[in-house]
Amino acid sequence: MATDVVNERGEADHSTDTDAAADCTVTLHLRSSAPAAATRRQRNILERLRSLASDGVVPDLRVERWSSRVTVSADGDDGDRGPVALYEEFETAVERADARLEPFFETREAVGGLLSAGPPTDRVIVFPVVALTVRRDGEVTGLFPCWNDGTHHSVEDALDALATDAADPENL
Repeated sequence: MATDVVNERGEADHSTDTDAAADCTVTLHLRSSAPAAATRRQRNILERLRSLASDGVVPDLRVERWSSRVTVSADGDDGDRGPVALYEEFETAVERADARLEPFFETREAVGGLLSAGPPTDRVIVFPVVALTVRRDGEVTGLFPCWNDGTHHSVEDALDALATDAADPENL
């Protein structure tokens, strides 16, 4: 969307969407050990994002890899804290927007014992094969995939939004 700004002389300055896109950071999160079909999808999405970046639509593109799951120990051992902190940041962002991470991101409790009896001991976070985040001024303003207002927002939806209106890839 274009915005009209009046300069110090009272003249209209017609800004474009590229101004809004300039402060946008897009991060593609890829599962590191994905099955072959999922790897092809990851590659296609990455190629499309790189094309958008080379066209100047995505000024700041980052690619990060994550494992399929991370276990959060009930005893407070923070082991691999990075993915856990990222998930918690996503949780906070979707809660503010009254959106949902499930079923794309899963959490479940791991139960101790061979027969799955006993108190929960750990929490397991399962990450999707591919996800995309949009940040403005360091804050998550877009997260794909997620559910928001009863609508599934896919990574491909984010790519389409970036390609048609770089200032509007946000769903949170």
